[in-house]
Amino acid sequence: MTSITPAEISRYDVIARGLHWTMAALIALAFVLGLAAEKMPQAMEPLAVQFHVLLGASLVVLLGFRVLWRVVHAAPPPLPASPTMKRAAQLGHLALYLLMGAVLAAGLATLFLRGRGIDAFLFTIPSPFAENRALARSAKEVHEVLSFALIGLSGLHMAAALWHQFVLRDHTLARMAAPR
Repeated sequence: MTSITPAEISRYDVIARGLHWTMAALIALAFVLGLAAEKMPQAMEPLAVQFHVLLGASLVVLLGFRVLWRVVHAAPPPLPASPTMKRAAQLGHLALYLLMGAVLAAGLATLFLRGRGIDAFLFTIPSPFAENRALARSAKEVHEVLSFALIGLSGLHMAAALWHQFVLRDHTLARMAAPR
């Protein structure tokens, strides 16, 4: 347990916090929509898939910006913790970033290998690949497995944050929350 008070916590900047919470919400929405699309009435499925694709495309842009922001703007200094805890946090965050990228890449591969592009209403990004249904099915399976892995790891991330907040009482959540 640490003796740092909430007022002494070094927070992530407003851009990093905004990206974190926006992406968390969009990932959750895209996941739920991806699961629900196949259960929707057939007439609504194309619209649900289109929205899922647009969420994914938005997440590609946000992830790129988030990584760039993180490279240019260092994270606040870590809270006091054991070397094991620090390493677990580093590996967990790295795994989250890698899974986000892999889910998005597999989703784009699925779309493009179906011969479809990204229709963003004002513009379209065409598929750079020829249609390959067999490969698209494989990419979709990878996308789905990685999506479940990302949601599972995100759940562990949330559990760890809550454990830090309510068991260790080290104010970890304050780093990603808006100042009071």
